[in-house]
Amino acid sequence: MAKHITARLMVALFATAALAACGKQGGFESLPGTGNTSQGSSDDGNSGQSGTPAPTEPAPPSAYDKMDLNGYVGGGTYENEKVLGIDKANNALLLYLPLPGAFSSLYIDVPQVKGVQIKTVMDSQQKARVAVSIPLKLIVKDRVTTLPATKLPNGNNLPMMPSGELPSLGLGLNPNSDNKVYLYFGVNAVGMFIESSLFPAFLGLTYPLKNAAATRTLGYFTIVPKSGAYNGGLFLSFILPNDLAKIIDDHLSGVIK
Repeated sequence: MAKHITARLMVALFATAALAACGKQGGFESLPGTGNTSQGSSDDGNSGQSGTPAPTEPAPPSAYDKMDLNGYVGGGTYENEKVLGIDKANNALLLYLPLPGAFSSLYIDVPQVKGVQIKTVMDSQQKARVAVSIPLKLIVKDRVTTLPATKLPNGNNLPMMPSGELPSLGLGLNPNSDNKVYLYFGVNAVGMFIESSLFPAFLGLTYPLKNAAATRTLGYFTIVPKSGAYNGGLFLSFILPNDLAKIIDDHLSGVIK
């Protein structure tokens, strides 16, 4: 009789211990990284909560992402030369002009206008070019008012610009040559002029700047002739279309607080 009681008691104690062990195991379900997938096989609406989450669809490109600001000369000796671009990662307009005469490497931060940078680069044909980076906010939001308004160095009005004179500054590119770059800042417009003695007095031509599809004009490229004692050169005028100005303004309003 005692043996039967002892056997029953041992069975009861074993069952109690097993139930306690099951209760402890259930606590691991709330810990991350356990790899428990038992809940995913049920039909209670939790089938997608465990394992690798489904990939999310990438956001569609914004109007700013899709915007094309590459500009090419529409004729003449410099036809198809790329003179406009955009650095979307840094929200900056890029201006390029061929560098006449001797080439020297340079990199200039322009303290008079915060964020403007000038450097020389080589194109795909290993020809020297001057590249200017201008923050887009200076074109569509802020206004450069700390610089004097001037015309071309020879006193003529700025070619193909909304105003004959604009706030500007001039910077020497190479102490061993006559190359000098002038920048002009307007409302939704900027100009760039590189002077050089290599341009004769009789050579003066203007060509439109077209986008890659040649469907719209983004500005003009002008060969400025020599005038008396003043050198000629190359003038780039960028005139931002209203619809693109709106896209840029909306984008900058989201990234600049």
